[in-house]
Amino acid sequence: MRQIKFIAAAAAAALISTVGIAAEPAEQSFTHEGHTYVYTQTARDNGKTLIEGHEVGSREKFRLLVDGDRVRGTSNGYPVSFRAKGSVIASAAAAN
Repeated sequence: MRQIKFIAAAAAAALISTVGIAAEPAEQSFTHEGHTYVYTQTARDNGKTLIEGHEVGSREKFRLLVDGDRVRGTSNGYPVSFRAKGSVIASAAAAN
């Protein structure tokens, strides 16, 4: 269950915290349930957003591709797929 909550938090934090995406993605961070994560976010030409990062102090990595209201990818080597909430999508669209 922690894994699912983290994935949703990662996608939300990445998409909400971005005002604009530079050509060279800057590393950002967020904390969720006492765990700190760092990530980069890159806008793709096809309108998708790639979020890649890891948990600080561990080997847990994640790679998420946001396409419209769908988020797919891997977290700690496991495949994940879920529908993002409307407010997250609106924030992502405004950031791009």
